[in-house]
Amino acid sequence: MIYDLVRYQYDDKSALKRENVLLVSLGCSWGKCAFCDYQDDKSSSVLACDTVNKKVLQNVKGKDINCSCLDVTCSASYTELPFTTMNLIKDVCVLKGIKKVILEGHYLYRDSNKYYADFFGRYDINVMFRCGVETFDEHLREDILRKGLPHVTPEQLAKYYQWINIMFGMEGQTLEQLHKDIETGLEYFERINLSIYTSIPRGPKRDKEAIEKFYNSDFYKELKDNDRIDIFDEWDDSNDHKVGHDK
Repeated sequence: MIYDLVRYQYDDKSALKRENVLLVSLGCSWGKCAFCDYQDDKSSSVLACDTVNKKVLQNVKGKDINCSCLDVTCSASYTELPFTTMNLIKDVCVLKGIKKVILEGHYLYRDSNKYYADFFGRYDINVMFRCGVETFDEHLREDILRKGLPHVTPEQLAKYYQWINIMFGMEGQTLEQLHKDIETGLEYFERINLSIYTSIPRGPKRDKEAIEKFYNSDFYKELKDNDRIDIFDEWDDSNDHKVGHDK
């Protein structure tokens, strides 16, 4: 388990105002993504997961701050949270008047989405499912990032997910490619999270020049003004995008 992570944040800057919780999972069974360093944020003990997750969920304020959306993430897919934790999520949603829950998971577990939609639907809670795609460039996504979505098309993804994660800022990526990724994402999905890449040991390198070029571009200004897109960057100097270790 990683102990210095920020596990609760309230995002009132996004067009989709929401509370964010980062919970502890039983571990990512895929565990091959070259850009991920959160895989150690796990426990094999359901009790340990629930103990931390219950404490995190106690931060959720919901109707007390006029917020009805809860964004749930973990170091794995939502299906790899103990179901006892999922019950805790449901309970806090009912208590605090949360009407929309975002659950993030790997495409491998797409067939599970309908069961969780039914589970929360019994309590009049809508579920929006998000998938980490990172890029629609097949070579980069599979050969470099080892994402585990071989030959999966945007059309196939859109059958199961309404929201995707796109990543930019690693060596080998270009603004032209990002343009294509965003264009495809907006065509097929309701929302996009654009994460500016943070380098990790033994992972791809962060391309500072490409990131600076992006931030200085008109394209960045367009994306900032698009209500369907949220941009996150742990390393931005001005800390405009509060995420991860940012305080």
